Amino acid sequence: MRRQGSHHAALSTLNLARELGVMTAATMTVTSRNIGEVLPLARIMQRFGARQLKLHCLRPVGNAVRHPELVVGDPAAYTRLREELRTAGLSIEVVLDEDLSEGGAPEVCPPTGGPRGIERIEADPRGALTMSCKAVGKDAHAFWYEKAEGRIVHRPTATDELTLAVPDVVYARV
Repeated sequence: MRRQGSHHAALSTLNLARELGVMTAATMTVTSRNIGEVLPLARIMQRFGARQLKLHCLRPVGNAVRHPELVVGDPAAYTRLREELRTAGLSIEVVLDEDLSEGGAPEVCPPTGGPRGIERIEADPRGALTMSCKAVGKDAHAFWYEKAEGRIVHRPTATDELTLAVPDVVYARV
């Protein structure tokens, strides 16, 4: 989420993390306005020692609902982006969510029977914790940070992302 000065603040944080030996990565939501900034961002992240750049397709939730012009309407734009990344000679790992990949997203998410272990938890712009950015905007709040325990816990509900079988984002390497 960009605000005045956020780019400079992010680069300062990346620099500090590099100096402290903390591994970093970045996530970028690709829009019609920033699709040309993906490769330059990958190079910046690489220069700051980030291990990965994760690219997400813009989903029509939150602020994006009011800005349909931000959706990349030309599927060939993603093809060009994938080719540009493939031939750029980057050392940073770039991963694409399935909606940006050649095969596209699966139709459904099979129920998993609940989490046994979770590889990642994402914080959405409102601060909600989800396993998948596809749960953002669905009020699927199943994960909470328990400050006293110092860990994230799962609190099942009838509308959480696991019960609703909200598909997780599957990533592919460029």
